[in-house]
Amino acid sequence: MTNDSTKDTIIEKSLELFAKKGYSAVSMRDIAGAVGIRSSTIYYYFKSKQDIFGAMTEKAETAIGEQEGIFIQALNSVSEIKREEFVLAGVHHVTDYLRNEKMDQLLRTLESERFHDASANMVWKRFLFDMPAQHERKVFENLLDRGLVTGEAKMLADEYHSIIMLGYFSEDTDRLADMLRDFYNRVFCGEEYD
Repeated sequence: MTNDSTKDTIIEKSLELFAKKGYSAVSMRDIAGAVGIRSSTIYYYFKSKQDIFGAMTEKAETAIGEQEGIFIQALNSVSEIKREEFVLAGVHHVTDYLRNEKMDQLLRTLESERFHDASANMVWKRFLFDMPAQHERKVFENLLDRGLVTGEAKMLADEYHSIIMLGYFSEDTDRLADMLRDFYNRVFCGEEYD
């Protein structure tokens, strides 16, 4: 294994262990065993479990940024936003991003640790609320600039994000899709709620 692939394997196995047992219950020895390296070797790559966790969240943040860039690029290439595509994008945000195996493991780990670790709580909030809200504001600013929607970007993004969070926490994708259709009809078509 190369240095980079060993580091990636350490991060990957650590994430699996953290999600399964909880961050506090996992030792550097457990991680080394899961990777198949000597306990002392892990310290060549990472100083501590916190260092591994930091690399893990940094890697996730980079991947999120790349996906957001791809999304904005795709958004800029279309001249209209169709309702079912909008709804599918929202549902896929929950099912393919938030419920993606790796992101789900990271969020579960952060969820369990956030109540007794202030830094885990900050990262959990950043991944689940701050970063998505910032991205969603950019999306709605883009749509407003292009005249595809009316309103105020922050308010639209906040409402959209609350719908996404309801879908995430309730795990009810049918209800999520219905709420996104209602949101689309109101925001893109000017229809009022029934």
